[in-house]
Amino acid sequence: MPHTCSRFVITIFATLVVSGCASPESAAPEPQPEVSAAELNLPDPLVADCDCEELIVVEENYFDRGVRALAARDYDQAATYFERHRDSESSEAQREADVGIAFVTLMSEASIASADSAASGVDERAEVMILALAAVQTLEGRLEALDALNKAISEDLEKREEALKRLRDLTLGQ
Repeated sequence: MPHTCSRFVITIFATLVVSGCASPESAAPEPQPEVSAAELNLPDPLVADCDCEELIVVEENYFDRGVRALAARDYDQAATYFERHRDSESSEAQREADVGIAFVTLMSEASIASADSAASGVDERAEVMILALAAVQTLEGRLEALDALNKAISEDLEKREEALKRLRDLTLGQ
């Protein structure tokens, strides 16, 4: 029996030693796997189900409405919105309103703006860019017309000066 008892004690002792080695206090901490920066930027698949469009709160002011009316080519409504935006009494709003009203005035006078080019299916921002290009073309046309008028007036002025010079020579020559 002493032999069986010593085996039992050795077995218990060995079990305690082995279990002591496996205990969390004596175990070395496991190294954490390194996470790359690319993995940190990946969206969480659980959050992908949210409707983020509803979470965005857009604060629209009269200037934004004026730009939308411009894009729709409703110049009277755009002017009204820009006037209301001017009433917000901030210097920035007054400057924005002045620019908006000047653009509305230019576009309402532009011949190309009256042409039907409802640029089928373009974004409002693209429509405003189309209007800006139309304004540039209109202004270039006006500049060419003014250059032609200036040339004609300059030629007429030269002819009149030449006629006055001849008249002076005739009058002083007698």
